[in-house]
Amino acid sequence: MSGELEARRIDWWIVLPAVAIALAGLAFVHSATAGTDDEGLARRQLVFLAAAIVGATCAVVVPYARFHRAAWGLYAVALVALVAVLLFGSVINGARRWIRIPGAGFLLQPSEFGKLALVLALASWFRFRDRAKTMDGVVVPALVTAIPALLVFAEPDLGSSLVYVPILVAMAYVAGVPGRSLAGLVVAGALLLCVAWFTAFHDYQRGRVEVWAAHFGWDRTTVLADPEVREVLLDAGYQPWQSLIAIGGGGLTGFGYGQGPQNRFDFLPYRAGDYVFAVVGEELGWFGAMALLGAYLALVLALLALALRTRERFGRLLVVGVAVWLGTQAFLHVAVCAWLVPSKGLPLPLVSQGGSVTLAAALGIGLCLNVGARREPVLAADGFR
Repeated sequence: MSGELEARRIDWWIVLPAVAIALAGLAFVHSATAGTDDEGLARRQLVFLAAAIVGATCAVVVPYARFHRAAWGLYAVALVALVAVLLFGSVINGARRWIRIPGAGFLLQPSEFGKLALVLALASWFRFRDRAKTMDGVVVPALVTAIPALLVFAEPDLGSSLVYVPILVAMAYVAGVPGRSLAGLVVAGALLLCVAWFTAFHDYQRGRVEVWAAHFGWDRTTVLADPEVREVLLDAGYQPWQSLIAIGGGGLTGFGYGQGPQNRFDFLPYRAGDYVFAVVGEELGWFGAMALLGAYLALVLALLALALRTRERFGRLLVVGVAVWLGTQAFLHVAVCAWLVPSKGLPLPLVSQGGSVTLAAALGIGLCLNVGARREPVLAADGFR
């Protein structure tokens, strides 16, 4: 893999929705923090976006063959960082997910970069067609995925750990792993989750799942008249309930930018991060929320279209992995805000405030643009037919 970069082949169908999403994110981080003690987060997010642009540019310029050669080294670095965060990380809101960078005033979240490192490692492993047909071709990638996923789960960060699994399944499918083996991976993952429920889940995590399951049976017209339900909504169900109020209150057209009552009057928690989509729904309404989701859909479809055009195996697998990572994380974030899945902290890529999630997503997109902008030679054992 030594193709030359062709600037005219930069895929603007990827660039344009990514830029639109990032600008929307900056706007809604500002809306979510304006007039609060966190008002400076919008300026920090602007700095993070500038760093993300630089990072994405570097990811485009450097031949992606170098990332293939460095894939396992980067994966090892990610594992070291995930172990380090468990040993030395800063505890915030009961979770140890961040490493404080001395002198920079910056918190690094290794789990976000771990997703990109996993994509690179799996693309490197599945680069050779024959590996997908062997037992090692299933067991090794499963272990490569399980190690960082379990480290992230231990932080605890259930939301991010769940994102790792669809990445493995999608990349294994594209690589040619037989359907029976894929089904085995899914079943094994489900069994592992069941075991974790009884042995590793924290009480608050079980509580969130139980409240989520119970809320489907509530009568929405009289829910606040029930003192037991009202107590739940002030405890484990508070965050998703306030998110539902925000999204539902926005209606079709919303209250207007910066005018959402759940946002302005501080009812909605973590609204610049884990619940930023609820702010979008409240202030821009259904139409605005659908526009943002449409931009994500356009980005993911453009990435998948690029993957279909790419014959070189490492490049195609890399693009598929990034597309599934970003698409899965966006879907789960929105599902949490709409209380379609149990509440868990998961940022919306390029929208939620945070340097790690923004930079990791930008690096992933930059690598995909790199794949599309180069004409790589394809060897018989190194390409898709």
